[in-house]
Amino acid sequence: MRAALAILLLLPLMLWSQPPTDRYKAEIFDISETNDVLFSSGVPQPEPGGGFYEFITGLPLNVDEYDTSPVDLYMDIFQPIGDTLSQRPLVIICFGGGFLTGSRDYWSIRLLCQELAKRGFVTASIDYRLGMNIFDEDLSKRAVYRGVQDARAAVRFFRADAAGANTYGVDPSKIFLGGHSAGAFMATHNAYLDKELERPPSTYSWIQDGNAVPDQGCLDCAGSYQAFDGHADAIFSLAGAVGSTSYIESSDDPTLVMFHSEDDGTVPYTSGEPFGSLLLLVIGDDLPTAYGSEPISERADSIGLPYEFYSYTNRGHGVHENGNSALYDDIVPGISDWFCRRELMPTPGTIIGDTISCIPSDGVAYHYPSEASTYYYDWIASGGVLTPTSGYDSTATVTWDAAAGQGSLAMVPYSIWDAAGDTLWLTVTLQSSTTNTYVGSSSVWHDATSWSAGRIPQACDDVVIPSSVSPVILTVPTQTEVNSLLLGQGHSLLVPSTSSFTIYQKAANASLSALLLDGQLNNDGALILGQRSQQLHLQLREGNLINTGTIEAYRQ
Repeated sequence: MRAALAILLLLPLMLWSQPPTDRYKAEIFDISETNDVLFSSGVPQPEPGGGFYEFITGLPLNVDEYDTSPVDLYMDIFQPIGDTLSQRPLVIICFGGGFLTGSRDYWSIRLLCQELAKRGFVTASIDYRLGMNIFDEDLSKRAVYRGVQDARAAVRFFRADAAGANTYGVDPSKIFLGGHSAGAFMATHNAYLDKELERPPSTYSWIQDGNAVPDQGCLDCAGSYQAFDGHADAIFSLAGAVGSTSYIESSDDPTLVMFHSEDDGTVPYTSGEPFGSLLLLVIGDDLPTAYGSEPISERADSIGLPYEFYSYTNRGHGVHENGNSALYDDIVPGISDWFCRRELMPTPGTIIGDTISCIPSDGVAYHYPSEASTYYYDWIASGGVLTPTSGYDSTATVTWDAAAGQGSLAMVPYSIWDAAGDTLWLTVTLQSSTTNTYVGSSSVWHDATSWSAGRIPQACDDVVIPSSVSPVILTVPTQTEVNSLLLGQGHSLLVPSTSSFTIYQKAANASLSALLLDGQLNNDGALILGQRSQQLHLQLREGNLINTGTIEAYRQ
């Protein structure tokens, strides 16, 4: 309901946005950067616990969960320059480092932010609290939970801003989250560990070395703006995993795109203890089993959750880093295309209108049944003249060229986020009125072999059912239209109660009667009669018109 309301409120604003572009598919913007934006204040961070391994590594891998100090968390925000959209999708990106090391200004994280911003997203690289106890399976889960809370705080920051000044021009219904390694853990758990009952027991009150460890609180109970929801709308994962695939519950969960290499020695591609290749020399380490991208994909398959999985064999843990200063070419397009296709593009649809157009015509109307999030329509006609539209009209009118023989109509819909949908095509056969004579002996109207034109009658056909000593009773199919009808002696034509039969003579000054009856026409459904000259030519002659349904005048 919140997302739908946001779309309705945004629609008037979007009408004045920039014209359609290759947004999300190409780097079309320069970008600006805003540094050191405070998003969460006074969150408790555990203090190092000391010991041999902390001493030789300098990393907080033996933290005292009962001894904390308050810290503030900051982010760097990247925005497209010259962008006139007032409500834009956001991608929040979390660095890797095993919850032990790393920072928001790590080079590949900054590159991800910059390149996605060039494609039209607002992006943010965020801090989160570091420190883990790698010697206690239960306590180690508190580090992941802290990261999840901090990522949710970042989501809340933008939703709170959008509810007020909206300084960063973010659509609060299109907030995406992702990261590498530990940052990817934060994304997957934000998406799927979304209920209080799914919290690991150690995130509540616990005991460490005889000391009381405090409850970490609910998912949105750490940091600022707690009145807002910190759940992301979709995620990406670079060498990520999840604590349990049971967290992934239904096809309505956030969609995801994953990148993982089978030779990852840090986060298991399948399942196992993280840091497998790094903890060989550490005595006493005890970490929980993590489930990598392959079992996540299997779980998604089993419940019908949309996802995409880029699997590799030789990229190791740095699945996105091509050396020390560049990203692999498929990473940013893979992330951007997924969010665009699954979250931002208009829902696929079809152009509604006649695939056979009669010549001449004053103009044939075609329609796209758009949804609330579609706001721009790029129509293109071949073989006819397209009546100019504002671009915000879901209906197009084409005056087809009689000499073309065949026309085509194409349309690209754009969403309120300027995401181009798939190009929709409609091929239109252009034809003048043609005599199509009944040559069959059965009573089946929709048998193509029963007609002289080799096809069942179309809207442009002058239908002739000649007199015969071997009468037939023909039944008109649902929603049938012809140009004119001559029904010969001895035959009967039935319009069932479930059918409508339109006889509309399209030539402006036709001398031929639109309806000429020597046989019997039984109308139990809807008989719709009209003529382009506005003077209906109808002759009963030797025939009968028996009506138990409705007869209407054609209105173009």
